[in-house]
Amino acid sequence: MGRVVADRYAEIENTRRLGGQSEVFQAADLHQGGRQVAVKIVPATSDDINRIYFERETAALRKLSHPNIASLIDSGTDASQGVYYVVLDWVDETIKDWLAAFLEPPGWDDIAEAVALPLASALAHSHSMSVLHRDIKPGNVLWTGAMPLLADFALSKIKDQVAAAGDATVVGMTTPPWAPPDQASRGSARFDVYGLAATLLQCVSGVQLRDYPDISRALDDANVPPDVLELLRDALSSDPDRRPADGQVFHLALQTIQTKRSTRWHKQKEIAFDLSGSARRALEEGGEGRSAEALIAARLGTAAYAVPRLKSTATGGAELTAEEFRLVGDQLELVLAFKTSQKLLCIRGTVKDFEHLEVWRRHEHAVTLDGRDFAWTASRPANPHQSALATDELHTILAKAVQDAGDRVSDRFKQMRLTNWSKLIDAKEQLEKRLEEPIRYRRVGRSGAEFEIEASTAQTGAILDQERIARPLDEPNSRGVPTRIVDVDDQSLTVHVIRPGADLPVHGVLVRDRTPSHAAIRRQKSALAALREGSAARPHLRELVLDPSLAAHPQPVSFEPTLPDLDDDKKAAVAKALGSSDLFLVEGPPGTGKTSFICELINQYLALRPHDKVLLVSQMHVAIDNAITRLHDSGVTSVVRLSSRDDNVDPEAVHMLLSNKLRDWAAQVADRARAGMSALAEREGIAVEHLSLALTAEEASSTLRQQAQSAEALGPLDDDDRLDNEDLPEERAELLADYLRATDRAEDAITTVRSAATELGIPLAAQVDEADLQSLVADLLGGRRADHRLRELMRAQGDWLASLNDPASAEPMFLPTQSVVAGTCMGFLANSHIQEMQFDLCIIDEASRATAPELLVPMTRSKRWVMVGDTKQLPPMVEEVFEHPDLVETFDLDQTFLTSSLFDTLLGEAPEQCRTSLVTQHRMAAPIGELISHTFYRDTLIHDPVPVVDPDTVDPAQRLVWFSTSRRSNRHEESRHAGSSSSSNKLEAEQVAKLVAHLDDEISAGAYRRRDSRPLEVLVLSGYRRQCTEIERALRRLTLTNIEPQIKTVDAVQGREADVVIFSVTRSNLAGELGFLGERFQGRMNVALSRAREVLWIVGDSDFSAGKEGPLRRVLGHIASSDAGRVEYL
Repeated sequence: MGRVVADRYAEIENTRRLGGQSEVFQAADLHQGGRQVAVKIVPATSDDINRIYFERETAALRKLSHPNIASLIDSGTDASQGVYYVVLDWVDETIKDWLAAFLEPPGWDDIAEAVALPLASALAHSHSMSVLHRDIKPGNVLWTGAMPLLADFALSKIKDQVAAAGDATVVGMTTPPWAPPDQASRGSARFDVYGLAATLLQCVSGVQLRDYPDISRALDDANVPPDVLELLRDALSSDPDRRPADGQVFHLALQTIQTKRSTRWHKQKEIAFDLSGSARRALEEGGEGRSAEALIAARLGTAAYAVPRLKSTATGGAELTAEEFRLVGDQLELVLAFKTSQKLLCIRGTVKDFEHLEVWRRHEHAVTLDGRDFAWTASRPANPHQSALATDELHTILAKAVQDAGDRVSDRFKQMRLTNWSKLIDAKEQLEKRLEEPIRYRRVGRSGAEFEIEASTAQTGAILDQERIARPLDEPNSRGVPTRIVDVDDQSLTVHVIRPGADLPVHGVLVRDRTPSHAAIRRQKSALAALREGSAARPHLRELVLDPSLAAHPQPVSFEPTLPDLDDDKKAAVAKALGSSDLFLVEGPPGTGKTSFICELINQYLALRPHDKVLLVSQMHVAIDNAITRLHDSGVTSVVRLSSRDDNVDPEAVHMLLSNKLRDWAAQVADRARAGMSALAEREGIAVEHLSLALTAEEASSTLRQQAQSAEALGPLDDDDRLDNEDLPEERAELLADYLRATDRAEDAITTVRSAATELGIPLAAQVDEADLQSLVADLLGGRRADHRLRELMRAQGDWLASLNDPASAEPMFLPTQSVVAGTCMGFLANSHIQEMQFDLCIIDEASRATAPELLVPMTRSKRWVMVGDTKQLPPMVEEVFEHPDLVETFDLDQTFLTSSLFDTLLGEAPEQCRTSLVTQHRMAAPIGELISHTFYRDTLIHDPVPVVDPDTVDPAQRLVWFSTSRRSNRHEESRHAGSSSSSNKLEAEQVAKLVAHLDDEISAGAYRRRDSRPLEVLVLSGYRRQCTEIERALRRLTLTNIEPQIKTVDAVQGREADVVIFSVTRSNLAGELGFLGERFQGRMNVALSRAREVLWIVGDSDFSAGKEGPLRRVLGHIASSDAGRVEYL
């Protein structure tokens, strides 16, 4: 076995072929059980030519999808071997090998259907997708043994893309006589038409085509019909205007010729059938005295239509069958059944008007049976044997029609998915426009960086987490204060001020920052378009997403774990994920170690493929930060965190932010550059300090030049040029941002120069410009005696160091050095340089919370995928759309389909080998874990908790308790305001406060002591914001010394956990309305209860909760039947 490319494709000896700039060899795919593939490699040299070869071929193959075009399996760069590689299905023959098997050249009729039309169809498809091949010749047409495949798009050009600098050089590599002699058509589709015509001519001529004079001799020798010869002469004309305009025109011309020729080959086949007594009587009653046989001969007409019928199944459904069909003619409708595949019986017959039968002729399953091909008779056939064969052929035709109908239904179902996803994006875009309306408010209260405000109109939960600018009512054009909406309850809102120390206007307006939402919609649309067009990083992603059953089975890879005490279920999941070449799905219930699985997978993956790039994304910042912190701690330090807002990132992960890592990297590069100054200074006879300052001054000069360029691009500034001006055009906003960043860098650079000069006792003017800096450099290097070469070296080095401080220049250099890029599903693409990158593996955490369009954003950027989620927790965030019935109606949204996650769909349809579940949970104490397992996971979880709190300090009887208000007369929830969907319950809020106070006292007495000596983490939850507000009021009256409980709604805590969780049920009413407690919302209940590590207390009306079907009824049932929990009546 020879080389192994990309640690996956093992070369099979003695299969290598050389051609042009590339090598092609047969290889075994080590990730697919040794599947035979073709690997084409091109040296990754420093010049542009081979890069253009590689990029052109992969771009073309991703864009094209046709049965007669070689399909792309994989592609990439193997840095260790210095090659680009393209992987295709292995086909060991070309059309040249096929032709060599003929003793004499085949005739036109031998190649028309087998070669000419398929290749013409492939070229028509290519040109319809604006892809030019530009190197069609027999050697680039593969032969599978059954059909040709157009291959080798290395010289291709995608017409709607800008040509690269080396484009002319690449085009010049085409060879005569397969490329036309003229230069003018090299960038047009006529160029390809010439190549295909020459290839077809070689197929039907004994003249070997070596140069242009051979074309004329071959045309004279070719064994083709006159109209074909005329078409070939036009296509091979030296005058480009005579050639068909493109592959589509050429294909149509060939089809027209073949259709005309096929009419001469028709040999009518007679199909005979018997008539049942009832069919004969019915026909003769409507036949005006004619026999049934005569009526059939007269009224079927020149074309009949066969429509397969629906047949009842044992399960009560219906399916299309070829065994019985409706035969429709001009004025007859017959129902025929196959007694055998060669014998038919007409069981019903009706005479009808032509117009009445049109509905069947237009039926989507109707098969047209040309009267020139088939004749129908109820009499004895002239040739019974031939009639039986014709009947058998008809049976085959109808069986294929039934199969095709099933395929059409499947295709429609797949297309419906794409359409529904597209509609969802459009609906969300329309909703975003509505949510951009300014919100007038009055400030009510403040707690640190959070402000309670009262809006002038009621608001919905759809604005939750929006970022808005708060401006005073009397200064609507002021810069304003950036905020984020953290709670919504009708007109009562809570906003978090993003800028530390900023105050909120007392009377103001919240204005939407539209940029993030517009960018998110744009990215989802682009991802869906890439999926439709097959231009994703993995061309077959569309097929995998729409038909997950196609996913290849993983081949488990053995490994030595890097994480200690890794569970067996995680080991098995990692082994399968490592061996997956397509899609692998992992279900991770609460506490089962999804983060551990992800960290181990990335560690092992990079150990196997150290040059690959991994994209790690999630819907939630907390999940990403947990994963990359663990990853960094495990030794994978080549991780960069992308976020448009630094305050969204956990403090422990801040050092991995792109800005921080870029700064450290640039500093290291600069230190290495300056370290070389000592040797240079000694060689040049200059003091090291002077040379160092000269380099710093050159760097500052470069930043000043960059600032001047940014200022010139921006033009004059006016009062509207503010980054918070929503009406500022996007392009100008970008120019303004570039200018402001350049100004900051210039000021910092000048400050650095001034500081270094001061240390050397060199005075600088108050205002320093580029001329001053250049004068300083000249003085430091010896004035007029300074060597020109040294000055140029310093200037170049200064430009280089300055570029490291400019993200626009430094990021494209730095990002490829990182093995793992991490961010949210939408946020990672906020960095424009990431948009140019492709990833080898994409890991999506919390995949069940994302909508399909959101998941497609990262998926279209990668070649394989591992998705981790839990369909039993919170669903995708699409509910806000369905709160607007007019949007549902306008966009015809399918609520059942769209409220299920793509992760859920993939789990249901992917092969069993491509999915697994993590079952060993370590988070929750056994009583809590057993409750969650029983209520939501059918008792499938294994419990091996790792205590955070010293078990000796926890009373087992207190770990799982329902504190019931059922015996209290004031147990019911408060009446809601008109139009409000939120609820509150004062009794429960008071009881929660008492439990918190009791907990604080217990801690003072030595209970609930954490092993790490940190304060006990307490989380109070409710499904309703209004109840959270009631609880906050109740807790304000307490004086707590040991704990600082957090009060959150359930929707805000997935991905978080706490030592003690207190859940307020809230709902209790005479109408029996469960609200968020119902079966439909069991995911919310799962999230709420599974946040608890050590103690779970539930406060609420147990009788009310048990009286209705829902997850809380199952919770009470488990507590009642378990010794680990109890109900305590208050």
